[in-house]
Amino acid sequence: MGNYRHLMIYFSLFAMLFSTIDVVTGPFVHSYEKSFCVLADRRNWPLGENFQFLMICALCGCFGVTITFFAIHFVFRYFALERQGRLAYFHGCYFVIWLTIPVIFGVLWGMTIGYFVGPDLEKTEYLRESILTSYNLSMDDVTYVGSVYWRKKGDGGEEIVMDSMIAMGVFMTMMTTSFAVVCYYGYKSYKRITSLIYEGESTYTRNLQKQLYKALVVQAIIPIVLMYAPVGSYLILPFFGVNIAPFSKLVTFVYAAYPAVDPLPLMFIIDNYRNAISDFFFCCTSNKNRVSATEEEISRGHTTI
Repeated sequence: MGNYRHLMIYFSLFAMLFSTIDVVTGPFVHSYEKSFCVLADRRNWPLGENFQFLMICALCGCFGVTITFFAIHFVFRYFALERQGRLAYFHGCYFVIWLTIPVIFGVLWGMTIGYFVGPDLEKTEYLRESILTSYNLSMDDVTYVGSVYWRKKGDGGEEIVMDSMIAMGVFMTMMTTSFAVVCYYGYKSYKRITSLIYEGESTYTRNLQKQLYKALVVQAIIPIVLMYAPVGSYLILPFFGVNIAPFSKLVTFVYAAYPAVDPLPLMFIIDNYRNAISDFFFCCTSNKNRVSATEEEISRGHTTI
């Protein structure tokens, strides 16, 4: 309803762009001892190493867009649930600003990748053996971005690589900000939906609020499992010398899966969507367990999505 549809269209278009870049680039997420990297095979890449490097940066920047949009999604949903007129902040020029914020975060993430964790000779030599062992690829055959948190000194000790630390600081600040917004507005939405369940004046309204509550819980769990936890672990654990190489392929999979998995709770928990999908794929016209709104209820504004 309202600008929410435009917000969903915006994210859907971005998800298609993200998926397209992912398919074209074909990246691998890799970790080795005190380092991590995102790499792509350039043996059959026809557009040059520099363009492939930009594509990898853009792909990583998509993560910044995703976590920011997810936070905005929770803000919008809470404003809609509280019914105090604050949805006005999602109209006109305000709405344009909301749409611009994810782009800014995505560009900042991508630029941080390109400037602070781009390839250099030291990283190339550090990663050479592990890339060959894991993917049977020479470093001359890959384009990559990555961080090595600690480097060897002449006396055998180790020192922190400041560029990698700055990049991690930027990434963790953005992820923490997004996660804090999600937790704050997710909790307030939970409290509001819990009260709305008992405020409904019809079976339809009460049933819809219960479904929205279930969808909210699941949609909060999905990004934690598929984005914040795996990517956060991937960024932090190598700093402490935890070798998470065996889980690198899992991080690649769950990050790529998020855009496809995120809409599923709404599609299968909300009756109207679930029944429409059943009717389309299975030609099921049964009204079992279906609760519909009457025209009078809709006209009175007793439905909230």
